[in-house]
Formats: sequence, C-alpha cells, structure tokens
Amino acid sequence: PPDKGAFKEFRTVVDGKIVNKCFPGLAILWLPFFLIAHLLSRILGFAADGYSLPYQLAIAVAAFFYLWLACRVLIRLLKDLGAGDYLASGIMLLISLGTNLVFFVIVEGSMTHVYSFAMITLFLFCAQRMFQKENPSWFAAAAVLFGLIVIIRPTNGLILLLVPFMAGGWERFKESLRRILTHPAIFSTGVILGLLLLLIPPAIWHIRTGHWLVNSYGGESFEFGRLRFFSILFSFNRGWFVYTPIAFIAIFGFVPLYRISRWRFAWGLIFLTVFIYVASSWWMWYYASKMGQRVFIDIYAFVAILLFYLLNSLQRRKLLFYLLSSILCLLVALNLFQFYQHAKFIFPGTYLTGALYRDSFFSLHPKARAYLPEDAILSHSTCFLDMENNAGGMNPHTFTASQAYRGKQSSRVSAKSPYSAGINAELDPVFRGPNRAIRVTAMILSPEQPPASTLVVDFLARDTTLCYYSFYIDSYLVRNRWTRVETAVYLPANLPPGSRAKIYFYNPSANSPLYIDDMRIDFLTLKNTEEFRHLENVAIPCR
Repeated sequence: PPDKGAFKEFRTVVDGKIVNKCFPGLAILWLPFFLIAHLLSRILGFAADGYSLPYQLAIAVAAFFYLWLACRVLIRLLKDLGAGDYLASGIMLLISLGTNLVFFVIVEGSMTHVYSFAMITLFLFCAQRMFQKENPSWFAAAAVLFGLIVIIRPTNGLILLLVPFMAGGWERFKESLRRILTHPAIFSTGVILGLLLLLIPPAIWHIRTGHWLVNSYGGESFEFGRLRFFSILFSFNRGWFVYTPIAFIAIFGFVPLYRISRWRFAWGLIFLTVFIYVASSWWMWYYASKMGQRVFIDIYAFVAILLFYLLNSLQRRKLLFYLLSSILCLLVALNLFQFYQHAKFIFPGTYLTGALYRDSFFSLHPKARAYLPEDAILSHSTCFLDMENNAGGMNPHTFTASQAYRGKQSSRVSAKSPYSAGINAELDPVFRGPNRAIRVTAMILSPEQPPASTLVVDFLARDTTLCYYSFYIDSYLVRNRWTRVETAVYLPANLPPGSRAKIYFYNPSANSPLYIDDMRIDFLTLKNTEEFRHLENVAIPCR
C-alpha cells in the first residue's frame, strides 16, 4: 500500500529477486480450506483473490480444526502413557485454555503456532505408537510429519531429540530401529516422503532466485553467543513462566519422571534445554509476541506430558492432588482473563516491562501508553506546557479556568476552537542522532468522549506539510475522569534541514469538549540499531 506505516513486509530481496520470508508448511495445511473458500467465493460472488471474506473465514476455521485435532490426539497420547480418561481430558483442557494457545487460535490464528502444536503432537503420538506397538508402519507417518514440522518452522526440527524420550529406554529404542530397517519398503517410503517435503523450500528458492539455499530472513539471525536463557523464561517482556505459569508448574514433572525413568528424564531435559537455548538466541528473543512467549506453544504436547507425570504422582496424595488441581483451575481463570486483556490491547503490543505489567494487571480498559524501553534512549529534550501561561506555545486563546488537572487552567477544544494549545518546534536542535522519535504525554478530561478526537503530529518544511500523524484517543478516555494519554512516533526519514513539528490535539465535536492539561513533549534520540528502529509501540507516520 502507499502508506508503508500500515504494512509489515514479509518478503526479502535476494540477488534482485523477491522471496517469501516465511516457510511454506502452512500453505500445505491450509490447502483444503483454501480450495473450499475459493469455490465458495465463486459461488457466492466474492472476489476469488485469496483475500476476500471466505478465505479469511477459512483460515479461522483451519485454526480451530487443527486445535481440535491436536486435542484429540493429545488425549490419546496421554492415555498411551498411562493416564486415565479424566486426567488426560483435564490436562488437555489445561493446555488449550490455561496457556497462550487460546490467543493464537482465536486472535492470531494465521500464525504458525497452533499448526506446529498439532503436527508435533501427532509426531510424538506416532513415535510413541512406533515404540509401544512395535509396528514400523508408524515410522512412515512420523517421517512425513517431521517434514511438515520443519517446513512450517525449521527450529522445531529439534523435536527429533524427543524420539528417544518416547522410546522409554535404550533397548526398546535400539530394537525398534532394527525392526524398521528390516522393512526396507516402509523405511524408504517414510524417508522419501519426508525428504520430498523438506525439498519444497529449496525448490521454491531455486525457482525464484536460482539458488538452492537462501537466507529468507535477511538481516534477522541467531545470536548464539548472547545468553538470554533467564529472560525468555522470567522476563516481564513476554517471559514464558510469567505469562504461562502452568508451564512453570509443569516443569516440576521432571521430579517424578526422574524416579520413574532416568532415560526419559535425561532426554526430556536435553530437549527442553536445547530448545530454550535456541529460542532465546534469536535476535528478537521476545518475538514481538502479543500474549506471553509464543514459540513455546509448539511444544505444549511435551508440557502436557510433564503435567501428566506431576499430577499422576500425586493421585495417591489426595490433599496435594486437589490443592494443585485447584491452583491449576485458578491459573486457567487468570489466563482467560489475561487473554481478554491482550485481545483488547490492555496489555499493549509493545516492549513490556514490570511497571507496564503491574499497571495493566487488574485493568479492564486499554491505556494509551508508549512504554519506550529506557535502554533504547540515548538522549532526550523536553518541552512542557502546564497551560498556566503561553510560554511560546500555540493557541493560547483556548486556555480556560473552568477545568484543570493541576494548577488553574487547561486548554479547552471543541468545534468552536478545535485546535488545542501546543508547540511548533524546530527539530534539528533537539536531536543527537539519526534514529529519532517524539513522545507526547498529556492529561485529558472528556465529559462526553468525543468520537473523532486525535493527537496530531504534523511534520513541516517551509510551512508545507510533509507527513501527518493522527492518534485517535477516544477509546482510551474515561468519561468525566482525567485520563493520561501517551503516544510516540518516529520522525520520517530524510526530513530536510530546518524541518519543524506542530504538536496539538484536535477535536471537531460541537457538543463534546476536551480539556487538555500538563502536556509534555519528549524529543528522543534512540539507539540506531535494528531492534530500536522498529519498536512496535512507536508509530511510523510515513516513509
């Protein structure tokens, strides 16, 4: 689209050719749903372009279908491990309703995670059957599923480390491999089908670029030398155990597992340690996730297995079992409450901090907050309008003594005078580097919540607007209560020398006035790194 600020790019350029950043596994899983939507679009008169409503509904249905499939298979997997019907069903409910999986089915169902969860659950089930039933036919199914897992999300290929875990011991593992190799037709079928799937991404890259191997993620990469093991688990910025405490409780399943099977304990610990290390080594280790740490959703079948060992070990200790079950039910309720908060952006999609977490924890109403990480800021310059005098600001005629947050006056804006007090600032003197942003904070009183009120940042050169940013504030205002509103915006690239910014509030409503007080404008020079050039909570007005 012309407005690149509303567009997130998922393509990269390699040797002048465009390649898809993402892998093609989801296209395979979506294919039946896409074809149904394609047929319905033609029958019902929608545009058969892959984007109209039937296609979008088809993807939503696909997310629920693969969740249903994963839950059915998870119950059977847990029962194969020794769980009863009630325990297996209860754990399935804990995983589907007590974790961030619910968010990535209902709100962001087109991301890879519910599909990876389904394929990995099926893979572990097939591996378990391969060893338990001593039937080599399960190998072919597991090989196909492994190919799908990798071409959906390549790092999930680490699930191969759980194959010995599912065997339960060295002798069974060795005997099963020997049995598979004595059936060359089954073995070769599985290997060939799995390899054909794994060859799909290189084939697409070769068609597009002439190269068999391409780094489709461009400048994004792993940083294996930077240990963020603790951060990815315990940070307020989407730490797994902070936002999914059921996963933290599941870790204690390693205790009874150690007593039952040292083999499974060792392989389970190796897998989880390696998976966490690799996941935490990604350059953006918090993955801009909207509810908790999303990369762990893919391995929730293993979390379910750990929960089984923990709960199963307590079944003879009724008091402890019911106490832990009650805690887990409360955590499900907490998770569903936080699901609502994340869906309504009460927990904003931004770099989260402890202060932000505490600020949002009990809230049922979204707050306009910028929440820039302090370690991103190199320098700042501040302008403050307390509305008590002009002090070089714009529109002093809007000052009124009828309302004030602090002091005696505020700036009143309505249809008669729709532009609030504000500033017209020269930009060059207030910044110290190329990565620049403006953060605006103000207290606002809204008797009637005007529907079209905005904060405006207007970038000009020689009195001509170059770029215009509007931040709609009505959804954040609470009627008849002073409300803090904050937003941040990057400066457009390549602003000419001498450019200025006009910053003010706009309210065209004749019947719903706004009162503005304690308006603070921070001119922020940010670190010029990839991480801080694209902060999610800082708007990009135009490019």
